[in-house]
Amino acid sequence: MRASFRLLLLLTLLLAAPTGRGVGQPVQRLETGFERDVNRYRWAANAFFARSLGRWDVALTNRFTSDAFLLFSDRLSFRDENRLSWQVSRPLGNAFAAQLRGRADWFSLSEVFNQEVYAGLRYAAGRYGWLEPAVGFAWDRRPGIVQPDGGVPLRMDSGPAYGLRLNLAPPPFDDYLLRLAGEATWQVINPRRGRSVRFDGGAQRDFQGTRLQAEAFVASVRRDAYQAVSFLNRDVGRRSETVEATTSDTVRVGLDVVAPLFRDFQLTGTLGFQANDRFIRTVGAPAEALFFDTNFSRLAFDGEVGVLFENERHLARLAGRLGAEEERRRLANRDALPPTQASQKAGLLQQADYDAGAFTLLAQTRATLHPRLVVTFDGVATLLRHDTPEVNLDDRDELFYNGQVGLLFRASRYLQADVKVFGSYFHTVYLAATRSAENNVQRSLRLRPTMRWTPSARTRLSLASEARATYTVDDFVLPGRRPTDQSAREMRFDGTFAHDFGGGLALRLDGSLSELQLGRLLWDRFAEIPFDTLRTYSGWLRVQAGRRVTAELGLRVFIRSDFDRAVTIFYPRADDAGNPLLGPEGQPVLDLITRPGRARIIQAGPTCTLAWPMRRASTVRLNGWLNVQHVHHRLYGALPSDDAPRIRAAAREGSRKVFPNLALSVLWNF
Repeated sequence: MRASFRLLLLLTLLLAAPTGRGVGQPVQRLETGFERDVNRYRWAANAFFARSLGRWDVALTNRFTSDAFLLFSDRLSFRDENRLSWQVSRPLGNAFAAQLRGRADWFSLSEVFNQEVYAGLRYAAGRYGWLEPAVGFAWDRRPGIVQPDGGVPLRMDSGPAYGLRLNLAPPPFDDYLLRLAGEATWQVINPRRGRSVRFDGGAQRDFQGTRLQAEAFVASVRRDAYQAVSFLNRDVGRRSETVEATTSDTVRVGLDVVAPLFRDFQLTGTLGFQANDRFIRTVGAPAEALFFDTNFSRLAFDGEVGVLFENERHLARLAGRLGAEEERRRLANRDALPPTQASQKAGLLQQADYDAGAFTLLAQTRATLHPRLVVTFDGVATLLRHDTPEVNLDDRDELFYNGQVGLLFRASRYLQADVKVFGSYFHTVYLAATRSAENNVQRSLRLRPTMRWTPSARTRLSLASEARATYTVDDFVLPGRRPTDQSAREMRFDGTFAHDFGGGLALRLDGSLSELQLGRLLWDRFAEIPFDTLRTYSGWLRVQAGRRVTAELGLRVFIRSDFDRAVTIFYPRADDAGNPLLGPEGQPVLDLITRPGRARIIQAGPTCTLAWPMRRASTVRLNGWLNVQHVHHRLYGALPSDDAPRIRAAAREGSRKVFPNLALSVLWNF
């Protein structure tokens, strides 16, 4: 952590230093911030530097974050990360330029530090692209193999590195636009290897109103890490330099087509294909050790075709989508393992395999029936089949319908109202007999009307309400078991009021209340037996003042009331005379009791915001909320007669905590 702070200090001095004459658009910026949220402290600092110094172009970016978590016994646990990247270039004639670049990453939690430095020569093919081969050196430090005494030494591996970058965008020919960009690096840091290859390209052509666009992406990444000795290798006589090499290869291809049909109709279509292969190999393990090399492959395909109608007053779209996925996992070194171990591991891997196919129908409309009246509709219907091996009981079919109907009415330029109705139907059917009791149907319906009133440019009022009902019904109930059908009904109100008094003084009020009722559903009679009610209330009043420098003060309140089946209350024990009993050190002796009850959480406290813009677009912003929380309970059921008054008093007293939430951010432009 101290090393990162020293690095940040150096960057700050660098940004503040005079830079002399430069060309282009120079950037010298430092972003710092602090945040305190319940039990987490976060410090952040991002530095950006880009400037021309004579014939040299210098660019640098550093991102630092430090998290401190407050654990039990007020102990702090730190997690620091620092990422630095830099580049220095100088032109050498008209077509060539010297390049020097590098990066350094540090992670305190895993004690990993890696760094790469490359020197390259960039060749620019006019204005249409460039090619840059490079050679360099790489360092990587991370924990090694656990030693017999339990210690974990830090291993520093280093070696040569190679790189290649390119960016090509040739001029159009035969109405085609082409582009290709990518970067590749290889590191040979014995006994490990590293590789990162990423290239993406595209082609586009417009002809006779038709647009054809193709995209392709190829990536190959290898990361090697020291592997801890597993419980299977406890009897291995020597500690090996075992390395686990993970290689991931990815290919993505996409094709988009938009073609006119007639008048305001268009044909749209997309095709997509993605393949990913991931290999895990163990390098340098002793002959007597057991290890598992695995192969993972995933294939995905999706295609969509649709018809679009659009003009000034109406929009309609109808499309169908087809998708398929396949995942396979295999044990690569099965022949080299004992039959029992190989069979167990192969079976575990196979359980996660699956084939999935889905068909989706989409519909969308938007019609302006009158200058003041707009009607909208969005609908989706999906059929999914998810097939798994016999050892995996997740084999299922799913049917999903989702729709939304909206009506927007503009009564005047001051008043508008809209009503939206949402509905969904979701049916899950497990094909394995042992899970068929989980088959269920979930139906949901929501009604959300909203009104917005703006009597003047300085006053705004928005009121919204929502009624929601969700019903989950099992397909059948096993003999001797109780139905688990459930209902959830919610009524919610939200409101916002804002007024600008002028002179930099403004008022804003936000509030909401909600009541959610959960119950056991009797679907045949469409009735319910309530078992819980959750109520929430919230409000936030804010007053803002200032024009250039703005300050805001407010009061925020949140209240939640919920049923708890098992409330544990600690209360003071008393003797026969009713006097509290004290322990050896004079502290009260406490007893506990558990009963059902209702918990009530009250959070309230002042809020503040300060925004201070400075010269050169620099800003300082402060946000804070002092949250005072009180949790108390109301118990249900019979209580011991002698202790009942003390138990109820302890439940009402509850607990109090204070959470100072604070966020400070500063942007410095030099």
